Amino acid sequence: MTDTNTNSEPFDKAFSAEIADSFLFQIHRIKKALFRRTNALMSEAGITLQLEQLPLIMILQHKELSQRELSDKTMRDKSSILRSINALEKKSLLVVRKDKTDKRKNVVSLTEEGIVLAKNIRSLMKKSEDEVLSVFSATERIQALETIKSYADRLERI
Repeated sequence: MTDTNTNSEPFDKAFSAEIADSFLFQIHRIKKALFRRTNALMSEAGITLQLEQLPLIMILQHKELSQRELSDKTMRDKSSILRSINALEKKSLLVVRKDKTDKRKNVVSLTEEGIVLAKNIRSLMKKSEDEVLSVFSATERIQALETIKSYADRLERI
């Protein structure tokens, strides 16, 4: 009987090194740190939203959109968006109504309670970002943001 753990050790090291050099993995680690701290702050504040509901609240803070526009902006399928909309509607955080000009289209907007919640969440997200990114100097933070934003802008044009 052979011990497969010793045979896989070089593979594990090679895989770990490959992952460590992966841009995607490093971005994921940063995202995970930001989300972990934001979730903790939201939990402390008594805000109970599922992670996939958060973008809807933040997007709708600025304007009302159709369900299709929400789907496009979040890059999520329509059924997933509808589940989130229904859950947020039950919490009285948003309302869905027929579009005035196109009755086939549903328009989604935040309620007053939803607007207040969105502002609170934005404040918590800012606090979380400040805490997590405090490991950067002010100059490093500006440079990192400018670099990442530039990459994202260019990648969106592909």
